[in-house]
Amino acid sequence: MARNIFDNSTFFSEYMKLRSEKNYNDLLEQPEMAKLLPPLSGKAVLDAGCGYGANCRSFSECGAERVVGIDISKKMLEKARRENSLGNIEYLEKDMADISDLEGPFDLVYSSLAFHYVKDFEKLIQDIHGLLAPRGVLLFSQEHPVVTATKDYRGHFDDFGHYVFGDYQAEGKRYGTWFVKDVESYHRTAATILTTIAKNGFRITDVIEPVPSSMALRERPDLEKDFIRPTFLIVKAFKDTY
Repeated sequence: MARNIFDNSTFFSEYMKLRSEKNYNDLLEQPEMAKLLPPLSGKAVLDAGCGYGANCRSFSECGAERVVGIDISKKMLEKARRENSLGNIEYLEKDMADISDLEGPFDLVYSSLAFHYVKDFEKLIQDIHGLLAPRGVLLFSQEHPVVTATKDYRGHFDDFGHYVFGDYQAEGKRYGTWFVKDVESYHRTAATILTTIAKNGFRITDVIEPVPSSMALRERPDLEKDFIRPTFLIVKAFKDTY
C-alpha cells in the first residue's frame, strides 16, 4: 500500500488550510481539468484519489449516474462522506494499486494530483484500461516532472528568477518536505508517462502544462513563475478500440 501522509494530523490540518485559500489547484489545475471533461450525463465515473470528494459531488451534479471515489486517507473520506455525499456517490477506502477488483465499467476515470504518489505506474494504467468501457476516457493531473525531478523533491528559483532542478533522468522515489518531513512521491520523466499510456491501449488526445489566466494572476501574482516552469502536467486519453 502507498504511504498515506494525508492521515498525519499536522499534514491534514495544514492541507485543509491551503485548500480554503486561493491556491494552485483552484487557479491553475482545476480550470484546465474542467475544460477537458467529457459529457457526464448518465455516465459512470471513478475518481482515483478523490480526497474530500468535491469533484465527486460535482460529477454527480453534472448528471453522472454513478460516481465512485477511492482514497487511502480515512480523514479525507470522513470529510467526503460528511460534506460531499449524494445518493449516487460511493466512497471507498482503497489504494490505487488495488483498483482491478472494482466493479466497472466506467466511462471516465479521473484523478487530480494523485498519480505521482503511485509506485507502479504501468500497472495502474493497465488496471484503468481494464476498468474503462470502450472509448472510455482517462483524465488525470499530476505534479509536473520538472517539479518532481530533483532528489530533494522540488527544484527552486535562484536569485535571478531562473528555475534550477536536476536528476531528471533518475526516475524513482523522492522524499521532500511539504508541511511535514519525508513526504513520499515518485518521479517519472514525461517520456515515460506518455509512452506508458500510449503502449497500454490508449490514444492520447491532450497534454496540457497549465499557465495562469489573467484572472488567476490578479488573484495570485506569484503564479507568474509558471510561465518559467510548469507546476502541473495534465493528460487526457481514451481507451482505443482496434
